[in-house]
Amino acid sequence: MLSPNLRSETTNDDCRATFMQSPLVIIVPDDPGPTTSDAALNAVVVKVFDGDGFLANVWNPIREAWVERIPFRFAFIDAPEMEQPFGQASKDFLTSLIARKSLRLDPIGKESTGYMPIDPYKRILCMAFLTDQMEVGEIEYYLNGECGAGSVKKARPVTRNIELEMIVNGWAWVVEQWAFDREDEYFEAQNDAQRNRRGLWAMDNPEPPWKFKRRQKRRSQASEGQDRLI
Repeated sequence: MLSPNLRSETTNDDCRATFMQSPLVIIVPDDPGPTTSDAALNAVVVKVFDGDGFLANVWNPIREAWVERIPFRFAFIDAPEMEQPFGQASKDFLTSLIARKSLRLDPIGKESTGYMPIDPYKRILCMAFLTDQMEVGEIEYYLNGECGAGSVKKARPVTRNIELEMIVNGWAWVVEQWAFDREDEYFEAQNDAQRNRRGLWAMDNPEPPWKFKRRQKRRSQASEGQDRLI
């Protein structure tokens, strides 16, 4: 249910037209649940690498000090590689969302990493939540599987799911290599972005980054094989 301070004006049928006419980000309100010192990290983003990775300073409550320049990667999305079409645009969009912002980061362990929240590149896998001030004015949102627009009547803080915002605005794919609890919700958001041709979905058949990397690896191996024959 929408807050009484947010008056709904459009629904899914009008979402594409609204998006095309407006530079507004489609935000995704979310409730990550209560936080505990051992389950979530308080971090400030210092650098964005691409559309799914960033560097952050992390608060250590035991030492009461900041641990600087820790690499993170989103657990459940995959953005275009920088060498791909929309790679730079995806990075720029994520930068606009989180650069120099304070985030709640929930580390995510996966079976492929022995349930440790660390990927092969020694980045911490995470979900990211941004609590930011929602100012009075027009807003576009994705909530309960539907995209809409409305008017904020009173400024207030709102907690947002950054992974879902990257997906629904069309700047990342949902990972397909493993299952996770909220995958249906994530794929619904991806379908909404694709159906409305947002972001990278303006291209008819954008190549997912995992296919791009496999193709680049095969090309590199073929080149190395030719070099050995010469």
